[in-house]
Amino acid sequence: MLCPLCKGSMEKNVANLPYRLPGNKLVVMTDVPALVCEQCGDEYIEIDVVRKVEKVLEKVQADGISMGFVEYDLAA
Repeated sequence: MLCPLCKGSMEKNVANLPYRLPGNKLVVMTDVPALVCEQCGDEYIEIDVVRKVEKVLEKVQADGISMGFVEYDLAA
């Protein structure tokens, strides 16, 4: 796959995704599988991974977490 921004090569890697949730809550999902451009660093997250991240974020909100780091492999 080529990067949509710079046409560089996209390689399998991981990304850290920050989320601001309602109520001024901040959660960072770490080590999320991603395709990362070797040239410009742009990150692309595939839809199946995004769906898992969304489910984890729903649980984080339900658990009342207001700030923290969530490791993707352990939570998804």
